[in-house]
Amino acid sequence: MMKTILLSSSHKKNDLCLTPARVVFYEQMQVIETYDDQAACYMLFFYKQKFLTAVKTKRMKVHSYLARSFREGTVYEAPHPFLQALVDSNTPLRKISYPQLKKKMERDFSRQEQAKILTYFESFIPKKQLFQDIKAIFYHYRREGSMSGAYRIIRVLIDFAPNNRFVKEVANDLSFRKIQGLYLEESKTIFERDSLFAEAKAAYDDRLLLLEKEKRWIEVSAYLMAALYDHPTSERYQAYRNFTQKYFDPGSRALLLEQLSRSIPALEGVTEDLLQQYLLDEKLKEIAFLFKERDVVLDEKQLGKVALLLEKDGFRTNPEQFSPIMKRLYSENPDQAGVLFEKYVAGLLEVLELEDVHNKLQEFPQKSPLARKIERMNQIREDLDCMQELGELYYEFNQLDRALECFQMEMELKPSDPEPLRWLSKVYADKQMIQESKTYQQLCVDVQKWA
Repeated sequence: MMKTILLSSSHKKNDLCLTPARVVFYEQMQVIETYDDQAACYMLFFYKQKFLTAVKTKRMKVHSYLARSFREGTVYEAPHPFLQALVDSNTPLRKISYPQLKKKMERDFSRQEQAKILTYFESFIPKKQLFQDIKAIFYHYRREGSMSGAYRIIRVLIDFAPNNRFVKEVANDLSFRKIQGLYLEESKTIFERDSLFAEAKAAYDDRLLLLEKEKRWIEVSAYLMAALYDHPTSERYQAYRNFTQKYFDPGSRALLLEQLSRSIPALEGVTEDLLQQYLLDEKLKEIAFLFKERDVVLDEKQLGKVALLLEKDGFRTNPEQFSPIMKRLYSENPDQAGVLFEKYVAGLLEVLELEDVHNKLQEFPQKSPLARKIERMNQIREDLDCMQELGELYYEFNQLDRALECFQMEMELKPSDPEPLRWLSKVYADKQMIQESKTYQQLCVDVQKWA
């Protein structure tokens, strides 16, 4: 289960405990959508997996950068290891004001990155204010005589406010014509100067190298997973698998494998790795699901591990889910599976009617002595002359309540017979109901005297 997120502020009384809903990865940005206990929405902004700030919102503008990110980016619903990793690697998270954000950006990011980050907040800061702040960065480059730097800011403005008169004028300024040409040619010079452009244009392997070089390992993981969804190959899966094994704990890896198994069940290696993870984590229910739905093949060692887990506590809740595994165990080695099979049958009797248990055992390849007992019980379940026998058979399977019902009925049918009374005393003793056991014991003595 996804942990809540503590968002602190300058005033401790305004600290918030937020429940995450989803996270989106888009270009260099990550945004976590969260809600407080009053269902108010807070967006947590990250750039290159570094936390920026959080903003409260009722809605995002349809044509804003943020809205576009949720339309075009890769979204992961909570709980998700990528989301948790973003939070954990930035804790404590502190909400800061817009002026504080600008100072923080000046310390941590390039001017081009500052301009790009400002566009994220279009839904929350007046666009005129954002435009003026980005424009100030543009003029900063112009005063320094850096035409290439200035044009990088123009490219941000073209994306942010393409119809603005100032943007149109500077974008068509002849002094930028040569630089424009270099972008159109995608020249090596531009790739060296403009890291955001280089990242946007990078091929699959080159972008991975770039992300790893900048130590953006959460983004690498998300990029590898998204690429795997787009083009599932065993090579890409191995790269993804090796990377997540390096950075994520076993629980997180299991969650990631479950997602892949649901989305791309035919992808080679995913189901096998998920099975191995479940075996390590001793998750019997999940193993049973894979065995049934994914038709996994367990080798002898794996089958032995499953048998040990089942012997320990496998049939307490829903023994039916283990029927496919039990068929395999019993068909391969009925003698070795004997004790386990007995627990399985007893578990079935706890949750199913006798007739249903009988039908379930008909699916097994060969009849065991236990199956024959169930068959006999099913034959006599409505025969009033056989209640004593049925009760004793239920007792063998430790079905004490059902055994009591049979012996009580036998006692009513044969009030002068001490045998059902002896059994009632015995069963109540097994149930630790000492007073009831003593009562039936005395009744048995009395009936024997009267006989």
